Amino acid sequence: MKREDILFPKFSEKFFRMDFESEPLPVLSLYPFPPPITLEQVRLEVSGLEEPSRVIAWSALSDIPRVKIESAIICQIFNWSETVAWEGIRLVDFLDYFKIDTHPEGYFAFYSRDKIFFEGLSRDEARDPRVFLAYGLNGAPLPEQHGGPLRLVVPFLQGYKSVKWVHAIRGYRNDPIGIKRLLGQAPTGILNKKWKEKYQIVPPAGKAGDPLLFAPLVEKSVGASLVGAQNIESTATVIEDAESCVLIPPVSAKFSMLPSKEKDTSSKTLKEIIVLIRPHKHIETRKELEKVGVFSYTTQSVLGRSKQRGLKLSADGHNSVAIKFLPKRYFSIVVTEKKLSLAISAIVKANRSGIGKMGDGRIFVIDLEEVVRISTDEHGGEAV
Repeated sequence: MKREDILFPKFSEKFFRMDFESEPLPVLSLYPFPPPITLEQVRLEVSGLEEPSRVIAWSALSDIPRVKIESAIICQIFNWSETVAWEGIRLVDFLDYFKIDTHPEGYFAFYSRDKIFFEGLSRDEARDPRVFLAYGLNGAPLPEQHGGPLRLVVPFLQGYKSVKWVHAIRGYRNDPIGIKRLLGQAPTGILNKKWKEKYQIVPPAGKAGDPLLFAPLVEKSVGASLVGAQNIESTATVIEDAESCVLIPPVSAKFSMLPSKEKDTSSKTLKEIIVLIRPHKHIETRKELEKVGVFSYTTQSVLGRSKQRGLKLSADGHNSVAIKFLPKRYFSIVVTEKKLSLAISAIVKANRSGIGKMGDGRIFVIDLEEVVRISTDEHGGEAV
């Protein structure tokens, strides 16, 4: 079958396999296929946010209801879609049956057996009844080239979110950031207006998994100015609305920052907050930080001493007592200057036992010149 109007982005040569004439779906794979296995050999590694990691054999899924659904799979990046009949189990049934969950505002990540490809969904997206683990395609076992024996199907997002050869599902508090965004091949998995209207797709209620990369400013011409993109050479075509800011070649566009009268640097300046508190206040501190939007930190148990439990010496040098070290909880929290006061207020609220009372702990604030996220090479506030 020859599919018309296929668009090829600059990164198309990076694909291990690309066959747009395959039936009933094109065969697209960034990386080499994993070694083939049968459905009976499937072992799913799963872990929720609070639950320990487990390995679930396919045979353990026998009591979960099987469903057949006809839905489209849409590749917005290469500009094609096909409607096929899937057979499988609803992901929400699987998660509930094995009691796998994450934070209400959290995420799930899905990993391929190729050991490289992975993508994430918000909890709300993952629990949508249209999402399922498929083992059948058009009345036959799911072929290896299409992700068999088991793949994820997410019909209301771009096709790359439907991870092939699924072997692991893990819950996270924060966005795991899928590989397509990490590679810079797609800024969001959200379908644009064209595809949603064509297939009458209604996105799930609740939190979307991928935040939009650009602010919702519309511009159709080459050389468009978009907030948040600074002097970026791109192969993107900007289409109609913010949801359409996806890498669809072959138009070359240059984006630049909109001029502003006053530059706001409060989201760029970084601070490290070092906190030493009583160990039993760890959970309460975490909860108060999350209420103000601070979710990332490093913490560990340490020993410390302070004025009220410190060294005591007699005047003549005799009868001295040993230094007493007490258990403390250490936090290192990196925030933008904009969130500094909120974070400090949250820490104080969780730990202050009363004005003037001793032993509540201390907070230190340090200026940071730079922060770099190793995996993405993001700098400064973006890295945090």
